[in-house]
Amino acid sequence: MSLDEFLLLILIHTQLRRLLINDFLLFQILFMSLLVVCTTVATVYAISSFVLLRKPHLIHRRRRPAFIARNIAHRGGAAESIENSLLAFDKGLAHGVEMLELDCHLTKDQQAVVHHDASLQRTTDHLGYIKDIEYDKLPRINSKIHLYYNSDITISSDNNNTSNDDLLRIPLLKAVFERYPTTPINIDIKINDDELIKQVSNLVQQHQREHITLWGSFSHTICRKLTIQNPRIIRFCSLKEAAGIVFAYWIGLLPFLPLTPGAFEVPIPGEVFQKITEQINWKYRIIFYLLERALNNKSMFAHLQRRGIPVYVWILNNDQEFQYAFTKMGVTGVMTDYPTRLQKYLATNQHEFLL
Repeated sequence: MSLDEFLLLILIHTQLRRLLINDFLLFQILFMSLLVVCTTVATVYAISSFVLLRKPHLIHRRRRPAFIARNIAHRGGAAESIENSLLAFDKGLAHGVEMLELDCHLTKDQQAVVHHDASLQRTTDHLGYIKDIEYDKLPRINSKIHLYYNSDITISSDNNNTSNDDLLRIPLLKAVFERYPTTPINIDIKINDDELIKQVSNLVQQHQREHITLWGSFSHTICRKLTIQNPRIIRFCSLKEAAGIVFAYWIGLLPFLPLTPGAFEVPIPGEVFQKITEQINWKYRIIFYLLERALNNKSMFAHLQRRGIPVYVWILNNDQEFQYAFTKMGVTGVMTDYPTRLQKYLATNQHEFLL
């Protein structure tokens, strides 16, 4: 190799080294710039999320609920009277209930009735389904039935009071509205039935109670239909929406999102949950426990209430559970099978409420 060739190789090597150094320096600059931008964005996002979580009114107009309920009778108070009956509703309202929770189905002749199960067997001993029987032919509810989550407990009506016979008929939703015209009612639409949705909406409108009615379903498909059918009736969240709200909270996105549901209704496991899940596999119990931990968060509940969205939890049945919900979780209200217990608890315990 000649001297000129050797010098040329040295020159080329030097130039390549300079280019590599320059490229590396450029890469470092770009990387550091990107890191600074990402850090800045993340910091702004985190600070904004933190502030808006506590002051959502800065970007969201606070809703003004037409009513707030602390004591909500699940199925009318299923552990104190015959569930979903006028008898239970009367008793609950006489003992401090502020909202009734009930379930709806359609009969064969397209009447909206109040009953939890699609089947009649548990409450009437009749083998059949509500959808297959005309309203006038529906059997009466038994004067004694087992508590839905504990068959060792029997719920009885007052057999010595003959007027109870009329109150133990499976009620029409229309009759419930007429009997309790000013009482807030939470309606769970059990089945994906367009006619049922239409009937309930029409009845709510006819009785001019859109402002004191909540409706919704576990099913997101049904909830979408409810909003389309009548957006003026306040709708509680579906399970899918609840999960989305929880996920958004944990990644800091919730304060920025507009929310469609007008109420947030979720479970807090108590004695009902424990009894129902006694026989399930321990793996599922762990999953349920983790879901419950993620779902129930006082900070998230506070944010929703600051936006004017009440948080109602179910199904809690004793003082320890009531205290946990109101004190530890800061909820708006509790659905219970024992409304008399809850009324006594509220009367003897003072709490500060966001809503």
